[in-house]
Amino acid sequence: MDPSGSNFVFDVKLMRWIDSQIGNLACSVFAAAKRVGAPFQKDTTSYKKIVVTKFFGMGSIIVATPALQALREAYPDAEIHFVSFKSNKEILEIVGLTDKNWFVDNSTPATFAASTLALARDLRAEKFDLMIDFEFFAKFPLVLASLAGIPKKAGFYLTNEPWRQTLLDVPGSYNHYFHTKDIFVSLIYLLKTGDLFYLDFEAFRSRYSYPRVKVEAAARKHVEKVLTSRGIGGSRIIVINANTSTDLAPEVRKWPVERYVELSRRLLNENPDASIVFIGAKSERPYVDSIVNAIADRRAISVAGELSLRQLLALFERTELFVTNDSGPMHLACLVDTPIVGLFFADTPTVYGPVATRTATVSPSLYSIPLFTVYNGKDVVAGRPVDTLDNTAARSVTVERVLDECRSMLDMPNSGVAAAAAAPIH
Repeated sequence: MDPSGSNFVFDVKLMRWIDSQIGNLACSVFAAAKRVGAPFQKDTTSYKKIVVTKFFGMGSIIVATPALQALREAYPDAEIHFVSFKSNKEILEIVGLTDKNWFVDNSTPATFAASTLALARDLRAEKFDLMIDFEFFAKFPLVLASLAGIPKKAGFYLTNEPWRQTLLDVPGSYNHYFHTKDIFVSLIYLLKTGDLFYLDFEAFRSRYSYPRVKVEAAARKHVEKVLTSRGIGGSRIIVINANTSTDLAPEVRKWPVERYVELSRRLLNENPDASIVFIGAKSERPYVDSIVNAIADRRAISVAGELSLRQLLALFERTELFVTNDSGPMHLACLVDTPIVGLFFADTPTVYGPVATRTATVSPSLYSIPLFTVYNGKDVVAGRPVDTLDNTAARSVTVERVLDECRSMLDMPNSGVAAAAAAPIH
């Protein structure tokens, strides 16, 4: 809701439309200007200041952390800055892999425009040598970098847009057989080595994984206080995240409420010393509460809207099993190595699966999966907009199938063996 009282909200669908229409025109203009000025530009591989851009998704920023580690190792003397939406401020502070973070306020069209122009001015004053774009199809990062006068740009060349190859001085290869964390790392590899065939990439990518985050004592204390106040302080904890981001086809990616209810009841019956904690954002509280109320067991509670990201990490640290839809919290839990069963009802775990010591994933065994990809801007399924579809694919996944993975995870000893990086499928 616009704080001014207007009913107009700057939602993701509108942002994508603007990015497609205005962004395409702006990038074409910037590409033409770059071609004119090309004879006067000098290339460099010595970078004093590097800025990385990733706007959409807390989870995507976590998935990019191995690439940030690789970037730091490749250019140890460079300052590394990060540009994102204001909503990602806390997660960037938690991972702590950058020297400075910059933010765009996308709460309304007016704040988006004003903060973008102000940011472009501030970035220009910083005199960056290189911009690394971790968005796959958005035009906005390249527009921002061009406005900021950043001379060299690296990003992914997925779609046949004539201007993109001109604006990208280092056009990376997107390979959907690899996990996204490795796709991000591949851009740093290409930037550092210039190896178009990625001959030594296997050894390179194996050196980088998600960081392990230290949970703050205050956050741990707060979580224990919340659990104790709800009568489950001494229980084994199972956490369930039944929510999906509203940014992308939420109804397509939702498992039916009655299946979360049945799964929870059976987990509680089979684990009498356990309790289930449902999480979510404040806006998701009514939906989460409807599931908890239907379970009708005092050992099932909701803390939706009650915990910060740091407090969620403290909860995940204490959790024996996290059952979660494909979402930001799934990747957040990887930072404290929580045992995870990830539910993928529209996308594929090959590209976005959890990376931790003990993980399992469940997805529909259907030819249609993934329902949408970066190649079509994640907006189309067989030529139809994703928001016209329902959760038919999600309903093909049974409670028994998810429960089997939960049982295996709860029976599995915590061996401490390092997680295998999500291997490519060939």
